[in-house]
Amino acid sequence: MLIDRYLLRQTILPLLIGLAVFMVILMSEVALRLGEALLGARVPAVMLGRYLWYNLPHVISWSLPVGVLTGVAMVSTAISRNGEAIAARAGGMSQRRIWLSLFGIGLLASAAAFALEEYVVPESNQRSHEALRNLTHRQPVLQARDQQAFRDQQGRIIYVEHMDAKTNRLQGVMILEEDGEARLTSLTAARLAELHGEHWVLRDAVHVSFDRYGQPVGAPQHFQTRATTLWEALQDYYLDQRSEFEMTTREMRQAARAMEVGGLDAQRMRVRLQFKYSMPVACLVFALVAAPLAARYAHLGSFVGIVISILVVFLYNGVRSWGLAFGLVGELHPIAAAWAQNVIFGLLGLWLVWRAD
Repeated sequence: MLIDRYLLRQTILPLLIGLAVFMVILMSEVALRLGEALLGARVPAVMLGRYLWYNLPHVISWSLPVGVLTGVAMVSTAISRNGEAIAARAGGMSQRRIWLSLFGIGLLASAAAFALEEYVVPESNQRSHEALRNLTHRQPVLQARDQQAFRDQQGRIIYVEHMDAKTNRLQGVMILEEDGEARLTSLTAARLAELHGEHWVLRDAVHVSFDRYGQPVGAPQHFQTRATTLWEALQDYYLDQRSEFEMTTREMRQAARAMEVGGLDAQRMRVRLQFKYSMPVACLVFALVAAPLAARYAHLGSFVGIVISILVVFLYNGVRSWGLAFGLVGELHPIAAAWAQNVIFGLLGLWLVWRAD
């Protein structure tokens, strides 16, 4: 309809302004962290630019809710103060119908933010960290640890004598497989293992099978190289080098399951996973809250939309921060911790829309 196209055109500019302002704030934080990491170092401007460029997708996805909030609030204020909303209602259009297109903008922005977080941000953040490691001359993948034992999702027990962070190799690897009654069925021992893509390649290894009485079956099998899936129990050392912002939701679910199988606390990962889902929804929630609030208080001045944007962001972020804190320490279920702010402000927005004339 004509009103929808008109509101869309009017929303684009303030949305982009709000998006740009918040992007500048977030990018300044990125630049500050980079400055602390490179204190006193001289690095090429191209490498610095590459690092900042790879951070852009994440910054955009986190800035989109603020852009939507600013755009919707300012447009709702403008059409109320200029009498356009009154004219539309005089023509038989309800206030809720006027806001419908603004809510649609919030919904589309939520979908765009989630798509960025799921399909673009993980890879771009990995590249940004690679760029940072190139700047700081740090080596990725493994943490240097000795005598580590894990149980993977398949139930195998994996022992590693040494994890070499310099060469990204596992030294002294043993893989023990058991049956349903915890009896040893096979043992694979390798001098070292190297990561190739998603698989670890065992080198200079031997494999021995056992019967139900623990006696070797046949002669030991020797092999020079053999690819194996050590699953997340060992690849967690690779994943641990990545934050949740470098993982897709699928990878985060796998990492959480692997931690639980290995007897580790997966609360933190579960909370971060739920925030991966909940943060994009803030675009729609902000649209629900901003449109009726800005219309209600439009008589106070042209800049009431900006004031409302600041207040909503401040309060929303406060609830989000408390939910995150309580979730990470295990005081809240991951779903409650990640979705509390959306539920609270979403219900507030729905109540304001319902109360509208």
